[in-house]
Amino acid sequence: MTTVAIVGAGIGGVYLAAHLGQLGAKLRLADRDDSRLGDIRARRGLDVEAGGKTIFAAVERVTTDLAAAVEGADVIAVCTGGTFQEGVARGLAPLLHDGQTILLIQGNTGGALTFCRVLDQAGCQAKADIAEMDNYPYSCWRVSPTHIKPIVSKKGLQIAAFPGNRGDAVFAKLGPLFPGAVARPTIAWTGFMNANAMLHVANCVANAGKIDRGEGYKFYAEGVTPAVARLYQAINAERVAVAAALGAEVPTLEDWFERTYGVRGATLSETCQLLTSNSDGPYQATGTPKSWDHKYIAEDVPVGLMPMRALGEAAGVATPAIDAVIKLAQTLAGSDFAADARTLDRMGLGGMDAGQVRRTLTEGFR
Repeated sequence: MTTVAIVGAGIGGVYLAAHLGQLGAKLRLADRDDSRLGDIRARRGLDVEAGGKTIFAAVERVTTDLAAAVEGADVIAVCTGGTFQEGVARGLAPLLHDGQTILLIQGNTGGALTFCRVLDQAGCQAKADIAEMDNYPYSCWRVSPTHIKPIVSKKGLQIAAFPGNRGDAVFAKLGPLFPGAVARPTIAWTGFMNANAMLHVANCVANAGKIDRGEGYKFYAEGVTPAVARLYQAINAERVAVAAALGAEVPTLEDWFERTYGVRGATLSETCQLLTSNSDGPYQATGTPKSWDHKYIAEDVPVGLMPMRALGEAAGVATPAIDAVIKLAQTLAGSDFAADARTLDRMGLGGMDAGQVRRTLTEGFR
């Protein structure tokens, strides 16, 4: 059995534990906030509805002690959200051992690059692999703190290693944990399929009045009007173009919805309505942001859209629509997000052109 330490006991980490527990992985769950852990520790795991019955997913170690969680783990899955990944890297640097694999779920954009740079700066000597997944794998209802009811598992999840030449070895370890996932050559594929950056920020900017008034609205079914869908398509066209310049083929948003969920309406806004209203719609559980410090802005701008723009600059691809959404989000939130923004320097790519970036993604830092 693979031993997996999950760092981060938010929704993503708990859903991951539910999935991996059903597969028989030996699990540890860590979070610095013990209030997230008490119920799972007392239950010693999670109850997961699957196939008309309830399966118990055991978690053998639930702790605020990061060292205790990762000691002897084969895989360390970081599910903290992108703006916390640098802090996790600093915490892990003295704890890692040769042969361990770190998986960022999700890497957002440039996550593995940033994580690697922080480990190096912290003096980490362990020969550990770093990989990332393009999106969170599941949509679920959390019926209670220890009871999970899955809605849908995403199809066609992508996993890539940094550097890309470690991809085969990494996927041999991670592939069995995520049946149906596919290996990709470099993290350009996973980073530019960061759907959160595409879906969240533009929606919030376009519905700024509702957020300021604290109005609840169906984030996709009501928030993605035909006009907002046109904004989605504009920023997505730029995302696809930058990815191509860096050697990655990523689907349009419409194609991604169809591939991942099997849903495609006559228009993009209709697709978003179906993803909310269908009985198995993955977005029926999506909450509405109540303020501008919500992760849909505070995370997806600095570690999603901003590194996409930065990589576009390196690749010589203009991103005027993405630039506009970033500027509006900064203005509305009253923040430039500089503390968390993934710049080229922060990703270790400062001064590189498109060819140099492509080589680095494959071969690593020299």
